[in-house]
Amino acid sequence: MEPRYRPLAQALHWLIALTVIGLLIVGLLLHYDVLPKSLRPTTAMLHMSFGLIILALMVLRVAVRLTGQAPPLPGSVSPAIRMASGTTQILFYVLLFAMPVFGVLFVEAHGGKVPFFGLFDLPTLVSKSRTIHSDFAFLHFWGGITLLVLLVLHVGGAIRHQMRGERVLIRMMPRRSR
Repeated sequence: MEPRYRPLAQALHWLIALTVIGLLIVGLLLHYDVLPKSLRPTTAMLHMSFGLIILALMVLRVAVRLTGQAPPLPGSVSPAIRMASGTTQILFYVLLFAMPVFGVLFVEAHGGKVPFFGLFDLPTLVSKSRTIHSDFAFLHFWGGITLLVLLVLHVGGAIRHQMRGERVLIRMMPRRSR
């Protein structure tokens, strides 16, 4: 029986992954002004709200990670691939914490409020500033592009391992009930 991540770690992985994919798609639609004007405010509000959810889920994910060990990679995985895997994971974690912060600062420096599903607005962290807005708009956009590249590398790596018979993907899949 292959070692696996704990069920909570698996659930967080897939919930964060699917939410991030949705945020990347919506972020690009908002950035390139593809949506009808009537949908932009609600779409932007949902994008910001789910970004804040990612931040909370990442805090939980790190707590889960610190309380349990990751299953080991198969012995056939080379040291270079192990290093690439670890580096990719660290970059994912850093960006998944940084991106919501970049987004909040980008919106607030433009003079906007950051709503949470229309229930309340976050307290303002920065006042309106063209320079801060420009800097964090840049970081938020390119952070998103970097996340997209990491996602492609991550999925490609998982597929590569499967094709080589290394059964790495199974570590993040729930066990089938019998």
